[in-house]
Amino acid sequence: MRTTNSIKNMSIGILSALVITVLGFISRKVFLDSLGVEYLGINGLLTNVLSMIALIEGGIGASIIYHLYKPLADNDKPKIIAFIQLYKKAYRILALLIFILSILLYPFLNKILENNGGISHNILTIAYFLFVCKNMISYLNAYKISLINADQKQYILTRVNIGFQVFTTLSKIIILIYTTNFILYLIIELLVFLIQTIYNGWIVERRYPYIKTKEKYNISEEEKTSLIKNVKALFFHNIGTFCVFGTDNILIASFISVVTVGFYSNYTMIIGQLGSLLSPVLDGIGSSIGNLIAKESKVKSYSIFKTVYLINFWIYSVCVIFLYVLLEPFINWWLGQGYLLDSLTFIVILFNFYITGMRGSILTFKTKAGIFVQDQYVPLVEAIINLGVSLILVQYIGLAGIFLGTTISTLSIVFWNVPRLVYKHVFQVSVWSYFIKYLLYMVLTIFTCFITVSTCNFLVVGDTLLSLVAKGILCIFIPNVLYLTIFYRSQEFQYINKIVGNLFGGIIGKVKRGHRKVI
Repeated sequence: MRTTNSIKNMSIGILSALVITVLGFISRKVFLDSLGVEYLGINGLLTNVLSMIALIEGGIGASIIYHLYKPLADNDKPKIIAFIQLYKKAYRILALLIFILSILLYPFLNKILENNGGISHNILTIAYFLFVCKNMISYLNAYKISLINADQKQYILTRVNIGFQVFTTLSKIIILIYTTNFILYLIIELLVFLIQTIYNGWIVERRYPYIKTKEKYNISEEEKTSLIKNVKALFFHNIGTFCVFGTDNILIASFISVVTVGFYSNYTMIIGQLGSLLSPVLDGIGSSIGNLIAKESKVKSYSIFKTVYLINFWIYSVCVIFLYVLLEPFINWWLGQGYLLDSLTFIVILFNFYITGMRGSILTFKTKAGIFVQDQYVPLVEAIINLGVSLILVQYIGLAGIFLGTTISTLSIVFWNVPRLVYKHVFQVSVWSYFIKYLLYMVLTIFTCFITVSTCNFLVVGDTLLSLVAKGILCIFIPNVLYLTIFYRSQEFQYINKIVGNLFGGIIGKVKRGHRKVI
């Protein structure tokens, strides 16, 4: 059942990401042509600012999801209801606090947006509070969404969300083409998001009708103590994560310009869209890992981790090679000349993408195992290193210095600490095997990148659309063939091969049974 749910979550997630990716590129091109790079920078910056406010959530959702795994596995409905009721109450309070904090932060907005490219103060004010409203709406049914995610059934909502996202994107494109009105663009996005949130909540209530009870349920004091500890720890983790990954746009706007935020957002959009294609794979597996850890042995968990680790490497290695070859030529083809960042910044961005992606498998096991308290203050140290290094280096090497802060803070803290905790508390084996394999994977990535780039440069000339397609095919074909040759006989690959074989065998069996019924 875990494997089936993982495959469903992955397949629906990838389909959704593909649809949204195509529409996203069209929408971004229309946005730039209609409003310009200044508005693109403002859009990215406001998203970052509101993400900072959302830190007040403090990891309540992740903690409660962790506590829901066992009750769901045991079908303990009273316990499930108790956590859901607590979550619902907490988020009502949080929505109010977030609104108050948003108002208090507003006077400081002008300071951050001093170099805003000439956009009027009224437009910035209205846009800011539309972002605030969307932020608050996201908490309306958060407790219901967490329940279906913990139950490994998020593919049900993903299918619905595809339709909403397609409608939203098409509506925004039409608004931009016919009105070039940024505020109307945001209003349409807000209204559809509200309807989507309400509808998703209704779907969850239909699937789990028992959560609608008016009878009050309470969690035990032991569970409450554990929950408070985890929330406190996750709050620090969220602050650290935001300071490392969420402050880039704010720093760029403050030390360089809002226009540069717009340029950078094109890179992050492409990397983010690619990430949205990748995340269903690891997220789909991740939704089953909590159940795995709760019910299976440490040996079984470690065996599955090694397989997930290989998948993690394979995916991100191919993708970073793909991005290195194609990202900037694609921007030139897609948007035209004049939207590129400097070469050093580009390399650092890609390296950060790789090291962040490579920690996905180990971080998933850490989160699903509920390891929150053991390193609760580490993210604060990481955040201090990141901001300190970024503020110093931006003075000397400009934009690349901001991103090098992320690189240095990640390698100095998270890179070694997260594996140490998971191997100690979950697998109870030596962590050195993780780092040895990580080094092997990195060497393979560099070697494969060199082979792929050399082949692309030798066989393909120019940056036309046809050339980009040809390079893209080579970037997918060469690494995958090489990795298939290297890992085919490994235990991890054979496990993956067995799952895929069983999946296709099951599909073929269903088709044959259906054919016999027709006859």
